[in-house]
Amino acid sequence: MFITTPGTLKRKNNTIALITKEGTKYVPVNQVKRLYVFSEVNINKRFLHFVSKYGIPVHFFSKQRRYIGSFLPRKTNLSGHVLVKQVETYLNTQKRLYLAKTFVEGSIRNMSLILRENGVDNSNVKAGLTKLKQANSVQEVMGVEGTARLEYYKGIDSILHGSFIKRTKRPPENWANSLMSLGNMMFYAEVLGEIYQTQLDPRIGYLHSTNLRKFSLNLDIADIFKPLIVDRLIIAMINKKEITEKDFEANGLKLSDDSLRKFVKKFDEKMETKVNVGKRRVTYSTIVRMEAYKVEKFVLSDEEYRPYVGR
Repeated sequence: MFITTPGTLKRKNNTIALITKEGTKYVPVNQVKRLYVFSEVNINKRFLHFVSKYGIPVHFFSKQRRYIGSFLPRKTNLSGHVLVKQVETYLNTQKRLYLAKTFVEGSIRNMSLILRENGVDNSNVKAGLTKLKQANSVQEVMGVEGTARLEYYKGIDSILHGSFIKRTKRPPENWANSLMSLGNMMFYAEVLGEIYQTQLDPRIGYLHSTNLRKFSLNLDIADIFKPLIVDRLIIAMINKKEITEKDFEANGLKLSDDSLRKFVKKFDEKMETKVNVGKRRVTYSTIVRMEAYKVEKFVLSDEEYRPYVGR
């Protein structure tokens, strides 16, 4: 559920009620997986208790479409054993390196796929797979990932006919980068919500160092999927002219309210898109959660972890 209109969020029986100047919209709570708040809203403790009871995270964004933070329900499946094993894996140099390499391998393979399906040479990105095998530290793995991503963004600019130029953030320097930053921030929050459904602690990452940032593991897992979900969505919307430079305000860096509604609707549809995984058809939301469970199995039992690669 995406909130893009100012108003008040309240509990009404077993529904979430959004009260605005235009009226009141009711959504059954069992139909809501997550809440994204982009506008000014009033909420109270009773409402937060209500959504927490149903395990619904609430993600807040500023007027400039920047991620502020999240209200996360109290985890009901906490496990001291899993936490200890996560920390042990982080402190074990070889195990952490294995996970870091595997996350980047998945990222590179999916970036290569996006370039190939758009008719762009992906050899410079795929070259990162060879360099990855030679990396002997997490820092070297980060360097390989950074080089591959730099080549990838050159390809993205070609696909977007020069709209992208180069990847810039904090702040983004043009409208295409601004759109990608928005999509990435939403997806990081999405992955965080899926991790919360497992016993993993999202504060402990393996590629992105566990440091003063609140969460790291969601960044690790998100890197695998960003090309398949965020980048595919942005490429499709820009090339179909569903979103153009004219949809941005504030020197071309803030997506207008109407276009924001269009984008979040498409983002939600993308997350609920079903794809084949083995003999099953599952949504991307489910696949992300499955990826977290695969990491959990590796942490607990050293079961081989292989990243999800799209087709």
